[in-house]
Amino acid sequence: MTGIHSSMEDTWLDFRRSLARRGRTPGTVSVYEKSFLNFWRWAEANDIAPSPSAVDYRVLNAWTDHLLTVPVVRNGRPVLVTDPETGELVPKLLEPATRRILYANLRPFFTWWVKEEGGVHPFDRADAPPINKDAPVPLVAITDIRAIINTCVDRKDFTDCRDLALIRVLIDTGARRGELINIRLADWDRRNDLLLLDGKSGPRTVPVSTSTGEALARYYRRRAEHRHATNPALWLGPKGALGDSGIAQMLTRRCDLAGIAHINPHRFRHSWAHMFRAEGGAEGDLMYLAGWTSTEMAHRYGRSAAMERAQDAARRIHVGDRI
Repeated sequence: MTGIHSSMEDTWLDFRRSLARRGRTPGTVSVYEKSFLNFWRWAEANDIAPSPSAVDYRVLNAWTDHLLTVPVVRNGRPVLVTDPETGELVPKLLEPATRRILYANLRPFFTWWVKEEGGVHPFDRADAPPINKDAPVPLVAITDIRAIINTCVDRKDFTDCRDLALIRVLIDTGARRGELINIRLADWDRRNDLLLLDGKSGPRTVPVSTSTGEALARYYRRRAEHRHATNPALWLGPKGALGDSGIAQMLTRRCDLAGIAHINPHRFRHSWAHMFRAEGGAEGDLMYLAGWTSTEMAHRYGRSAAMERAQDAARRIHVGDRI
């Protein structure tokens, strides 16, 4: 771990051991580590003592204020966007949802620390970054999904078969990126077309469509010929198991081939939730399939198309025609 005091490296190892004992997935550990490093690198740069005991709500509030000024970095370079007022290129800043995620994923560390060492939980009086409810996540258009799928045309090519199966699983199950990476070769029930997903909310079994099952079957056949075929991970790349960044890189490449704007993998989850509700899927069923324990999450996902669903429902019901 670069950029943090050695004592905090040791503290992270202790926390990670606790996470392992409690059965947290590698994906969960990874996102907690990202927030941990973000916070303690900032703390080091701002002369905060390298000890959780030195952190109170005022320190946390200063960190979240700092996040308002942090640029988005991709491949080591700040992402630039056009300022609508000046027309100049300026660094793109972290989205409100990203700041909220960093904040939320730091809290478990301090919860563990307080249980271990006592003291006041610094998050108890801290101000959480606000969620920008006026900027819902845009959905992925069906035409764009088809355009991406149409770039995977060679049924004998390993990469085309893998990417097609990945894209279909994304839109067919609403899987989180970490859950997608965690899928093992044995997690697909080929007889019943059921897929085991395991992530931060625990394992759950979800169905896949026949089209997705067909794409998976074709990929399995190509995968059997891969030089890393004995690797238990389902998704393989040139060096073995596909890494966490591999999903985003794959989508970037496919979007370029399709001639459409780049799509964040998580947008597929929002789009899947919207389509499920639009087709009459029950909220309780959506919560199970998505791995949510709160109805708040079911309401948040697909919110950008809530008006469209409401209008479609009104047209189907036609209250005025019943009078």
